[in-house]
Amino acid sequence: MVAACAVAAALVAVPAVTAHAADAGSNWWYKSFGVAEAQSQGWTGAGVKVAVIDNQINPDLPVFEGARLKVDDRALCKGGTVRVADSDQSDAASHGSDVTALLIGNGEGKGQVRGIAPRAEVTFYGEGIGSGVCDSGGDFDGRDPLIEGIHRAVASGAQIISISLGWGDYATPADDEAIAEALAAGVVIVAATPNSVKDAEQLWPWSFNGVVAVNAMDQSGRIQQDQRVSGKQIGWKDTTVVAPGVGFASVDWRSGTWVISGASLATPLTAGILAVTAQKYPKATGGQLIQSLIRNTGLKDHELSRNGGWGYGVVSLRHMLRVDPMTYADANPLMDKSKARPTAGQVTAAEVAASAAPAATATSSPTRVIPSDAASSTAAGLPMGWIIGAVVLALIAAAAIVIVIVMNRKKSKSVGGAK
Repeated sequence: MVAACAVAAALVAVPAVTAHAADAGSNWWYKSFGVAEAQSQGWTGAGVKVAVIDNQINPDLPVFEGARLKVDDRALCKGGTVRVADSDQSDAASHGSDVTALLIGNGEGKGQVRGIAPRAEVTFYGEGIGSGVCDSGGDFDGRDPLIEGIHRAVASGAQIISISLGWGDYATPADDEAIAEALAAGVVIVAATPNSVKDAEQLWPWSFNGVVAVNAMDQSGRIQQDQRVSGKQIGWKDTTVVAPGVGFASVDWRSGTWVISGASLATPLTAGILAVTAQKYPKATGGQLIQSLIRNTGLKDHELSRNGGWGYGVVSLRHMLRVDPMTYADANPLMDKSKARPTAGQVTAAEVAASAAPAATATSSPTRVIPSDAASSTAAGLPMGWIIGAVVLALIAAAAIVIVIVMNRKKSKSVGGAK
């Protein structure tokens, strides 16, 4: 978990993206992933709940018109502002808007960004900071911002959480607990890896067990260049998959045109592929979706294998859509990362705690007060429960008589064929 604000530099949530004024980038990934074809078949992420945890957002941009986007205006950082207007443009707001547009963008406005899962139900949780520094830590039961965001997302029923931020890790148990609780709830967490070896301290949350860690690649199929070390490609041992994330158009509404690159962009695309797959296979669990993600990289079927900074390979929308995730084991396959946190035991403990919670809630719930004009008893003063019980017994007896009569008749031929 991120430490308190004793050292400001350690609290910077660094966006995994850079931008520069240039000619507009293209949505090259849209064609290569076969997104239009999938969407024409109805696979748009409809009905799937996705949470985006980032900095700030401008939800009034043309790219979000008609999208199923909710913004939680309670900043994850004390005193912050999540939602910004055109006049309040900032790098933090551009970052949050860019990653969200890659999920549900409609192709309108600056950058003409089209989302990979445009009908997904997205809720945006923002730190609410413009400078990138959360100088007061979290303001909710002592939880730090990302942990608070994960708690809210899980509590609201998110199936997938997309996080394009990286934080320094200080080995606090709350980190483990937040991830363990999400995994126990079957939530898939997708997080960006750092864009430079100089940002190696940004270990939370991508390096944790169970989390899908995403790196970026360019249109030529090469892993992105280190953004702070010239001539070096950036790769991480615990990378899960690689996705497009270099040379994208931005929704940035400042003057000029912006092209952006980084693992931040590859992360929502991966989350979107999972959302679209979840729509097609609604009974698949979070563990099965991740199993499918890593086994169905590239376009061709292959044996499961890892390759250093490439992880299990390049994500593939087409491949995932054609394979039913329920053919795989219902288990998160990413519990073997170098960091070894949280442990499988912690996830199991979280599952036990979650399963026990409803029973505890039921026994401690207040007595329901029935209005005086409700039919809660008979004229003779008998409790309604007794009346219902007597009626049920009478119906059971009547059903038994009917069954006996039917069994004594000749079997009739089924009309309409077998069901």
